[in-house]
Amino acid sequence: MIDIDVMMPRLFTEGTRDLQVKLTIQPGSLTALIGPSGSGKTTLLRLLAGLETPSQGHITVDDVTWLDKKKGINYPPQKRSIGYVFQDTALFPNMTVLENIQFATSKDQQAFVNELIEKTGLAAFSHVKPDALSGGQRQRVALARALVRRPKLLLLDEPFAALDTDSSQLLRQVLLELHQAWGTTTLLVSHHEADVKALADRVIRLVQGRVQKDELRVSRKSALSIEETITRIQYDESQKVWVIDTQSTQLRSTNSAWEKLRVGDLMQVSNLPN
Repeated sequence: MIDIDVMMPRLFTEGTRDLQVKLTIQPGSLTALIGPSGSGKTTLLRLLAGLETPSQGHITVDDVTWLDKKKGINYPPQKRSIGYVFQDTALFPNMTVLENIQFATSKDQQAFVNELIEKTGLAAFSHVKPDALSGGQRQRVALARALVRRPKLLLLDEPFAALDTDSSQLLRQVLLELHQAWGTTTLLVSHHEADVKALADRVIRLVQGRVQKDELRVSRKSALSIEETITRIQYDESQKVWVIDTQSTQLRSTNSAWEKLRVGDLMQVSNLPN
């Protein structure tokens, strides 16, 4: 359980006022933070990460107090169990994909590093440096690096904003699969309805530093029971992924087992709500 109750003065479009947010986040949930630019979404992530400090309030994660202004407790970012993915991936340009991910963990975690690289579809690029990757591939590296320490809280700040439609769809699928596999509590800042619709089980709208709307949505875990017929299958050489079309959606994966699938086969797809 994550309990957040923070307040700090901010300059909004209509002038200076307090950002004031009080929330309880359920473990294993994926919550989308939406709202107009400058409404306090990124500031809230930075407060959770310890990159900014509120004027008053507290943050508690699984009964561990990360912040309590009255008691003088304020864990620095390195002591908070977080993974943070920025819109700008902030990868080390002189390191390979493998080295960027390894940098965030210890040597005895190599098996988990390899698993993450496989699940994010980066196995073919493990010895490639960021400049040679596409925007979507760089974001997958950033996601793997954020998850490699198995954080209690994953913070995603507009991770799809600079990506084209195909790259965004692939990254959403990777993120959803990883979230369902490991259940990392996640906060996603996004301006795009497609991200929210595909990923979030809770949507919180911030306006001028206050919660204007807080809405629960259908759990992603209950949305995977539909079988549909494969209408088309091909291998995308540029992205190194298999692409499958069904009656209602398009799926992408680096899973080599997809090579054995054929048009007319049945496949499980997400039954996402309208």
